[in-house]
Amino acid sequence: MKILLNCDLGEGEEATTTASLLEVVDLANIACGGHAGDEATMRAVVREAVVRGVQPGAHPGWADRESFGRTRAAVGAVELRHLMAEQVGLLQRMIKEEGGQLGHVKLHGALYHLCDEREDLAEACVDWMYAEMEGVALIVGAGGLLHAVAEARGVSVLREVFAERGYAEESRLVPRGEEGALLDDPTFVAQRVREWRRTGYWPLRSGRQWMVEAETVGLHADSPASVAIARAVKDVLATGGDAEQAEG
Repeated sequence: MKILLNCDLGEGEEATTTASLLEVVDLANIACGGHAGDEATMRAVVREAVVRGVQPGAHPGWADRESFGRTRAAVGAVELRHLMAEQVGLLQRMIKEEGGQLGHVKLHGALYHLCDEREDLAEACVDWMYAEMEGVALIVGAGGLLHAVAEARGVSVLREVFAERGYAEESRLVPRGEEGALLDDPTFVAQRVREWRRTGYWPLRSGRQWMVEAETVGLHADSPASVAIARAVKDVLATGGDAEQAEG
């Protein structure tokens, strides 16, 4: 099975970084003006993605630029649906204007995690996708609540694991700021992905192993060494990982 590489883009990274990552990734999660980005950056990333044949997707986030959309605000179901309609709708129109098609939606930061913790938000997100985004996949954390709700509702999903983030437990990342949350060694990150492709297991902070299936591996453009990590992981997904798994 081909594993797709996705990356959050248009979040204030250098234009050269954006361009380099678009040479490597399969899916571009484009910030929609909430936690980061504006119409100019959105259109620039969309245009580059379409030209390069990278699938453009919406990356809506809580409008909290000071904390980069990572503050756990008191968001409700109605607010979440309104946010998605506004941000995803704007990006979808831009993509059409540039001759492309919206392929996926991936929530950002606090929204991504809250929808894996609160059933009301998971249901609001999935119901909106079901009603408004027919044929558009929702990128979800593998094994999480949002994944379960989307599957039950019949919404297309791409299950995700993060390459350069540590996992505290199954489906739960190590919180930013804690040791092991961010991984910046391309060789080490690639080896983790290679082992997962070979064995089906992902390492947890406790030393235990998590058996997990996913259709996509996620990266962040603002991670240290993001371009080098993307290239190393892409090599594993395209060659080594699959080859070793087949031999096993």
